[in-house]
Amino acid sequence: MNRVKEYWNALNENITVNRRELVLGLAACTLAGLVVGLLLAPPKSLSIGSGNRIIADGHQDEEDAEAVEDAEAAEEEAGE
Repeated sequence: MNRVKEYWNALNENITVNRRELVLGLAACTLAGLVVGLLLAPPKSLSIGSGNRIIADGHQDEEDAEAVEDAEAAEEEAGE
């Protein structure tokens, strides 16, 4: 416990630091904090988009097209 107190009291010494060293130290601490935060963050499953599975060439999957047709047919039957 005495070693901790001695070290703590030794931190009161005045030192001179260049601005470059100060900025580099702050940048290093900031980047280290970002890395630690990213590593400790819980994984999330984020999906951006509508999820309608339209392929890049503009065509839908056959299953999706059938599902859309079935849904449209069900809406027409419900409307009549």
